[in-house]
Amino acid sequence: MKKTGKCSLIAAFLLVLVAGGAGAQRIISPVAGVWANRQPLVLDTSDGAEYFYSYSGADPVTSGFAYDGPVLIDAAGAVTVRVLMVNGDYQEEMAVSYSVTEDVSASGTAERQFVEQIQREPLVVYRYGSAVQIPETLRYTLGDDGKPFLDGTTLSLAPANRLSRYLPCTVTDGERQWRFVIFVSGGEAGVLAKQNVPFEINGWHEFVWKGDRLIYAIDDGMWSADKMPQYLDRTRAHTVRWQSVSYEKGNPVQSFVLPSLPALDVRAGAQDKGPVTFSIRGDSRYRMELLSSGASGSVAGNVGLFAQATFDTFAGDAIDGTALFAFYCDGVYQGNLSAAYVIDNQPPAKPRFVASADGYYARAAVDLRIAAEAGSEVFYAVSDPVPVDDLTGSDTDVLDAVGVGSYHVYGNIPVQLPSGDERAQFYKVRAYATDRAGNTSEVAEYRVIIDEFNYYLDASAPARGADGSRAHPFNSFAQAAEVINRGRFARFYVSGTFELPAAGIEIASNCAFVSVKDARFIIPPSGSVVLRTASLSAQGCVFEKAYDDGTVGASNAFFELENAAVSFDGCEIVGVFGANGTLFNASSSVLDFTDTGLTVQGDMYACGVSSTDSKVTGKGSRFTAVAQTAVNFSVQGGLFELRSSECKVVSHLGRIAELTHTNARITGSSYVGEFDNKVSAILPIWQDEKTLMIENRDNTAAGFN
Repeated sequence: MKKTGKCSLIAAFLLVLVAGGAGAQRIISPVAGVWANRQPLVLDTSDGAEYFYSYSGADPVTSGFAYDGPVLIDAAGAVTVRVLMVNGDYQEEMAVSYSVTEDVSASGTAERQFVEQIQREPLVVYRYGSAVQIPETLRYTLGDDGKPFLDGTTLSLAPANRLSRYLPCTVTDGERQWRFVIFVSGGEAGVLAKQNVPFEINGWHEFVWKGDRLIYAIDDGMWSADKMPQYLDRTRAHTVRWQSVSYEKGNPVQSFVLPSLPALDVRAGAQDKGPVTFSIRGDSRYRMELLSSGASGSVAGNVGLFAQATFDTFAGDAIDGTALFAFYCDGVYQGNLSAAYVIDNQPPAKPRFVASADGYYARAAVDLRIAAEAGSEVFYAVSDPVPVDDLTGSDTDVLDAVGVGSYHVYGNIPVQLPSGDERAQFYKVRAYATDRAGNTSEVAEYRVIIDEFNYYLDASAPARGADGSRAHPFNSFAQAAEVINRGRFARFYVSGTFELPAAGIEIASNCAFVSVKDARFIIPPSGSVVLRTASLSAQGCVFEKAYDDGTVGASNAFFELENAAVSFDGCEIVGVFGANGTLFNASSSVLDFTDTGLTVQGDMYACGVSSTDSKVTGKGSRFTAVAQTAVNFSVQGGLFELRSSECKVVSHLGRIAELTHTNARITGSSYVGEFDNKVSAILPIWQDEKTLMIENRDNTAAGFN
């Protein structure tokens, strides 16, 4: 189970609320969650109170320890830390519960070394000039307020950083989370000397004399020993002089010049990104001391006085607050000045894609919206559509290598991804966000195959959830028929045997059937397949028309074509009729048979293909007709082409082809006639005087006279 830093902080707050309320802010570590390493105890003790703790469930005062700095909580499993704050007569107890399941099995040498290091030392000290190196294969987030995880990197700060703080860091390999705390040391110490003078300055303007047996004068005023507070106009400089109360000529007189009030200048990085530098604008004798940074987790850092101070934070973090500085002139305290600041090194979260279709496959054009953090600007790029013919994989090397085009500003108008022309199309969309500070998010990627045309038929698939996808195939032909007639094209990958409706099926749109495993379509005696102004192609499929016993309602055709086109490759087409039957009855259509077998049988009459004003082509195929009167092809008008095919009739009377007013080409084919009685004057190919035999060669005949 994973918990983000944000969830952990909320859980910790609820626990503390029950135990005592606002103390949650004082516990920097641990926080609620499931961690793969033992946790340090780090408290914010800037209030000067005393703290006691225990992690055995015992009372922190009677059976606990006094807290005097960060310490490892050497416990695994379910752990509850109790902390008691004592500040004079006021007491407050806090509690945090979390779980530790130690795991150092990160993959890769660099990852394992890093994890082992934070297992040993969950408090990592960052000093001037050092770095925290998080392996690139891990992801990290800083703080506990739900910042996005980023790819591992080298974390470093500006060399002049004076901001000292505790900063929690969580790293993950996608399965486990390790949490540790980075202690940022505030750099080198400044000037430590503070001068003693016999007066105090409070709030810049109040002058209070503190000297014993001394007298003083301000500017050209009278000498005095008055200890009542006096107001000074600090818009100009003042000179304070003092000497012994024994006012005698030659007494040594000391002096101190109070300069005019300074200003605290703040120089931030461009658009609040990067370090912030605080500097003094005023007399060169001024120095300042940091009293409070206002940043979360800050601690009393450096002791000393500085001419300027720089605040910085790591990449992936953002802080803001009001920094408070005490000002000294030649080591004499003058007053405090504060200034607000913002350091934004935190990139926005990756944009999120909201598509009009769920999943990796879509059945229609996709409208794609892109959501991002408020105030950020989104840029996106779309690949060219890539035709996808092999739908067996979704993340092939080819698709991984697809690049995207130029990036454009997203204007809250959906990105439209159109479908292809009878082919599935793959798209890749990438997007990133930038915030006001110029931080750039990680790149988000969306992939989709838009496929209006490819469906799956599997007779063994469960009915529940069937949508025609590879994962949830249709399991009945009725489902396929609905898809066929509502679109302009549909391709079906077929496994198993399917029975067509008893009333047959009318196809008014283009379709294709590809056998995946033993694809077989059976139509009952009363049914037929009717194509009007549509096309049908099939690869490796078997089509069977069941035998009829001559009962009323039986159909004497298998396929009926009107202004249609059919193409069969590697198929078997069989029709068994009780009396008369024709496999294909076509008008003004195109019929193409490649490496396909056609077998038709009837008691009285059987015909393989009967066509009018159509184009009929057979290549490398087998045509067999069995009946009292049998013919493979009955062609009136149009074009007839037969190449390298085997034709056979088994009958009393029969022909291979009857051609009327037809243009014909017949090459490399064989004709076989098996007759129950020896007959004479029967030609395998009959043609009328209006038929043009354009080509007729390399053909053989057997069984004909």
